[in-house]
Amino acid sequence: MKMQYEPRPDQLRRMVPILYFLLGIFGLLTIAASQYGGEAPLHLPLRQGLFLLLGSALLLGSAQIPFAWYQRNCCRFWLLSMGLLYLLPFFGVRLNGMRGWFRLGEFLLQPSELTKAFFLLTLVICRPRRNRRYMFRIMLLSGAVWIFPILFQPDFGTAAIYLALFLSVLFLSGANWKQLAGLIGAGGVAAFWFLMRYPYARERIMGILHPDADPLGASWHIRQFVLTVARGGFWGNRIDGAIWSYAYLPLPYNDSAFATLAECLGFCGVILVLGLFTVLVAALVRLSLQQGISETRRIFIQAAAVLVAVQSLVHISVNLALLPPTGLTLPLISYGGSSLLGCGLLLGMALSAAGAGNSHFPASAEPLPPDADGETRCVDDGRAARLP
Repeated sequence: MKMQYEPRPDQLRRMVPILYFLLGIFGLLTIAASQYGGEAPLHLPLRQGLFLLLGSALLLGSAQIPFAWYQRNCCRFWLLSMGLLYLLPFFGVRLNGMRGWFRLGEFLLQPSELTKAFFLLTLVICRPRRNRRYMFRIMLLSGAVWIFPILFQPDFGTAAIYLALFLSVLFLSGANWKQLAGLIGAGGVAAFWFLMRYPYARERIMGILHPDADPLGASWHIRQFVLTVARGGFWGNRIDGAIWSYAYLPLPYNDSAFATLAECLGFCGVILVLGLFTVLVAALVRLSLQQGISETRRIFIQAAAVLVAVQSLVHISVNLALLPPTGLTLPLISYGGSSLLGCGLLLGMALSAAGAGNSHFPASAEPLPPDADGETRCVDDGRAARLP
């Protein structure tokens, strides 16, 4: 009889930072391939390498902080996030038709990437528990307050990821099918409004449905995806051979990172990267299922895994011409310091929830009942955290 090996929780916790760094290295290779032959081929890779080191440090540091501390300071994180998101219309920088960044000297800060972890933390604390109808309304209001400024930028791709994260927390919290169906319907209405409001979104959908109708317009990006991925073949063309990505593919280091990776490393390299993503998501799920972990921490870790998986799948589907272009990045691969830092913070908080930074706060502690007014939730160390 064969014995099935199961990694211990401490091994899984050590595995997550390693996977983060390895995927970041593949991101550096992708960015270097997209810039090979340019006037400054090392400019973007060096900047990305700097943020990879900072993101790794942020992951390790945030993992050592007890998760109960994040819960107690949820209101402060909420206020900080709201300040960043709602100041964008007044002080933000507009790029590619979207006002979603702050300029800090030579760097750009994208708040919607950095606040994903805090959005998830807020949802987990507001999730339906005993009084499900009341808490569902609070959770719905909280989600709308987060998603509205992202739609206003407008950034429909990121808003869709936030909505998927919202639905995942709701599903993991045991919401009934009527609530889920209603939210999916509301998301469909919002998507329809977005299509009617912004003509370029309609053109992208028509480009994926009829790629030969406008090859030099709406279908241009999609056709370059197909040609770039096909050129990678089985073994790839190395960093100095990603000619099509550099010459024709729009934003090969960001929105089109997976296609650039496919041309550079080929089928074999793509399978390796997909395997690393799969192991990362599986490690998070396995950590959430360890014995003695509280429901709050379990849902946070599982929702973090959903976030990584869904955003990766959407980006890859777009680059394989299965979905219309959305402008969504591939986590840890696409160029962007805000994305690397945001992923590092999210994974670090997930490791903290899994027990990496909770030596003084037992993971099995149960939450206390809410106050009579329903506005307080208890965290794992028995202290109350006031909801935003």
